[in-house]
Amino acid sequence: MTTIRLHIAGYEDSDPEEQAELAWRLEEELRQLDDADDISRPQTTAPGGAKGSGLEWAQLVVDLAGSLPALVGTVRSWLRRHPGASITVEIDGDAVTLSDASASERRELIEAWLKRHGG
Repeated sequence: MTTIRLHIAGYEDSDPEEQAELAWRLEEELRQLDDADDISRPQTTAPGGAKGSGLEWAQLVVDLAGSLPALVGTVRSWLRRHPGASITVEIDGDAVTLSDASASERRELIEAWLKRHGG
C-alpha cells in the first residue's frame, strides 16, 4: 500500500476556507476510485491554548492499494475543471506540484514523477 499526501493550495488568492472546500470536492472524486482504501485529513498541532489537535483541512492522505496513475489521472481531471488551482502530490517526501503548467509540461512532469514511484 502506498500513502500519498495531497496539499490543495487552491488558487493564488485562496483563503483557508476556500482551500478546504476545494479539498472536499477533490476528496469526493477520489472516493470514487476503487483502489483508494482510505482517505483522511492529517492531524496537526493545535494552536497554543487549544484543547486536542486540529485537522489540516486543505490536505488529504490517501492510502492507495492499486494504481497510482489512476489517482494522478483523477487529480489532473480535477485540475482541468479548476483552472488556476494548484495541488501538490507527495510520496515519501518526493513531491510534485501540479498547477498552471501547460498540458505538455504537466504531462512530462507527471510521467517523470510516476516513473520514480513505479507508476
